[in-house]
Amino acid sequence: MANAITSIVRQPVDDAALAKQKIEQALVDHADGVIDGLALLQACEERGLLPLLRALLEQGDDVLRIVLNLVTRPEITGGLKNGIGALQFLGAIPPESMSRLFEAASTGFKEATGVPVNARMGVYDALKALRDPDVGRALAVALAFLKGMGRGLADSPEATAARGEDRGPEV
Repeated sequence: MANAITSIVRQPVDDAALAKQKIEQALVDHADGVIDGLALLQACEERGLLPLLRALLEQGDDVLRIVLNLVTRPEITGGLKNGIGALQFLGAIPPESMSRLFEAASTGFKEATGVPVNARMGVYDALKALRDPDVGRALAVALAFLKGMGRGLADSPEATAARGEDRGPEV
């Protein structure tokens, strides 16, 4: 018969060896990712980003305080609001229209650079220019823009009539 076990000898657990074994297994399981990560770290080191990131993390509270002080200044918040408004404005315009207007403006700038800075234009020259079909098209677009902008700036006709105010002549 066998002898009874009266004591259990526990093997001491080596935490360092266990951690090393886990790391080795992770390296085997994710070799491609580890290699790409090391390449990314090397590229950051070559570009000087690692010292910058390390300093940013070490001084994080001070950096955050400075950024918050800058962002909460009225001129910065106003600028951010204006920038967001400009992006919303540009986003509301169909891309085809913007492309056409930018191309037309580019053509206009090219034409304008050919005119001498000290060129003079009299009243009769201006009236003669109004007969040019290209000038007429540009004026029609400008006037349509101004009319639409004025319509956008005006109150609703009902509110204006209720106050008894005159919106001015309709064009």
